Amino acid sequence: MSSTMNDGDETRTGPNAKPVARRRKPRMRQEIVAGLARRILSGQIPPGDFLPREPDLCAEYGVSRTVIREATKVLESKGLLRSRPRLGTEVLQANAWNMLDPDLLGWVGSDFHDPRFVDSLMEARSIIEPAAAELAATRASAAELAALERAYRQMGVSLPHDIDVGAEADMEFHTALLVASHNHVLACLAGVIRAAMVALFELTNRATVSHAGALDLHGEVVDAVRLRDPARARRAIEAILETSKRDLANLRATQVEPASGER
Repeated sequence: MSSTMNDGDETRTGPNAKPVARRRKPRMRQEIVAGLARRILSGQIPPGDFLPREPDLCAEYGVSRTVIREATKVLESKGLLRSRPRLGTEVLQANAWNMLDPDLLGWVGSDFHDPRFVDSLMEARSIIEPAAAELAATRASAAELAALERAYRQMGVSLPHDIDVGAEADMEFHTALLVASHNHVLACLAGVIRAAMVALFELTNRATVSHAGALDLHGEVVDAVRLRDPARARRAIEAILETSKRDLANLRATQVEPASGER
């Protein structure tokens, strides 16, 4: 009988042996990447600190140095870490993190509510979406209007009972609006920031006091685009954004501030 073992993966071959499968290395590496990302983004390992030493991480996860190094290289590519020769692997400042990276947002999940990041997204939306709404009201095709209305109706069916589906429908609505602007750069932006926007919509939909009122405003956008009324479309989008900002502010006001030294 012969036997081979790699990090997270064991197989045995022979006339009387059956393969014995352990968790494969790629899966283990992904879990290590996600786990380290969560520890960094949550502040458990704050900017300026260093990751635990490689031998300690190897012992913690039960893998070789090769797997740990592969995992940290992934996080280096996302802007979270930097290797410092003879010092270790340093956690970079938050302004270096690529928080528009879909992988990073997927690893951290919808619980990542860094106020700086959320406020930056809302500010970007306030710049982009009113202009897109005006353009959509003059340029949208019948098919694009139909896509906008489908997303609006799906929001109505889902919210407030199914926040996840409602957030996805909300994203589809605002994506359809950007596409309907017939501005190639604006349409591309929807794809670039999609993962971040879905996470934001999950947060704002959870914070929304009146889903009925928010849905009415989305319906107002649909009507404005249908009636080719750019000014009305802009006002409706601006009202949606102001409602989201107000709900977020109320949510933050009700949250318990962390104790000194905690994050």
